[in-house]
Amino acid sequence: MARYHLDCWSGIAGDMFLGACLDLGMPLAVVSEAVERLGLPGVGVESRKALRGGLAGTRFRVLVEGRPVEGLDPEEGGAEQEQHGQGHGHTDAHGHSHGQEHGHHHHPPHQHGRDLAEIRRLIGGSGLAPAVRERALALFNRLGEAEARMHGIPVERVHFHEVGAVDSIVDLVGAAAAIEHLAPERLTCGTVNVGGGRAETAHGELPVPAPATAELLAGIPVFGGGGGELTTPTGAVLLALLVDEFVELPGLVLDGAGYGLGRREVRERPNALRLLRGRAVAGAEAGALPEVMVLECEVDNLPGEGFGFLMERLLDAGALDVYFTPVQMKKNRPGSLVTALCRRPQLEQMAALLLAESGSLGCRFHAAGRFEAERDSIEVETRFGAVRVKRARLDGRALSAAPEFEDCRRLALEHGVPWRDVYRATLAALSGIPGAQ
Repeated sequence: MARYHLDCWSGIAGDMFLGACLDLGMPLAVVSEAVERLGLPGVGVESRKALRGGLAGTRFRVLVEGRPVEGLDPEEGGAEQEQHGQGHGHTDAHGHSHGQEHGHHHHPPHQHGRDLAEIRRLIGGSGLAPAVRERALALFNRLGEAEARMHGIPVERVHFHEVGAVDSIVDLVGAAAAIEHLAPERLTCGTVNVGGGRAETAHGELPVPAPATAELLAGIPVFGGGGGELTTPTGAVLLALLVDEFVELPGLVLDGAGYGLGRREVRERPNALRLLRGRAVAGAEAGALPEVMVLECEVDNLPGEGFGFLMERLLDAGALDVYFTPVQMKKNRPGSLVTALCRRPQLEQMAALLLAESGSLGCRFHAAGRFEAERDSIEVETRFGAVRVKRARLDGRALSAAPEFEDCRRLALEHGVPWRDVYRATLAALSGIPGAQ
């Protein structure tokens, strides 16, 4: 099975995602057949090669009665339409955006919105394969929940305009069908460009990303890169539900790259989404080469006892290791470099704890892969009592065996003997157990 990685350096929208899948070799029939099963009269799809900022890729479009729903692209003579609303959307009284977002969603006046119940009936009653139907429903439900939370209304009352329009229904259902066809072993994504500036809404100007988009992007690494609104709600919900992990490009042996193009030109960069395909590098696939996060900051105004307390707090919170290194700081002040190792999910908690207890105004972090020995723990009976022993192995070969300090300490205090007596007794007991070391 192949692994895929998304590069959202110019944002993401539903049509860009499908364009990237098609550019990578997915047949257009995957989407067109899904559209037929929706039973939307007069609706079709097309794909064609185009350029954005000099970069060649695939442009995916939805057709109604043979005409692009979004109107003509700039290279087809749609420049006048392109100038109106570039980088902006329009939001109705409930804050649901429609109009042009990222140059993707400019709907003709005759299109009407749909509420979530209508979209559920449309998808639920279609002839879509069960897996595609369930994934498409999950995408719309997540989108509806985000809108409902942002506007303080029950999800049943959410009324879509931009998202309920024909092209966006096709985008999300098509994406569900594309994922079923590609069947990725793993889908990862790097940091997402949301764009910059402000969007016109019925409530006045709002900063990019729009409220619903920001809600959907919670927990996802993003940055602002100019160019108007680059990540749309449809693109954001695809990221929220389809991506397994947000990480910069993992180890892959590449065998293909696809570029899905947005409707408009963006001055700052090619308006494209890249989808990479490959297989995991031997020894570097997820889970085989563990990742640790390395946090660091320099400290020069903390008493010695404070360093000890800082180490205790970090280790108690789950840090894998904490250590201090003498450094020479500005103005020749002596200081200490505080380094803590943790897993990625603990990063924010560890950073907050490090700043609070050290008094530092900031800390750095980076990801590092590391080779790890296999570890387990056994319990050994000694004349003092039971002691846990931590063991390490590599490829079946014993590396080390270490009695647990706290167990040795507790038994030494209980029996009034030196700690080293309990430690030695544990090693002696361990040597008498066949294969235990």
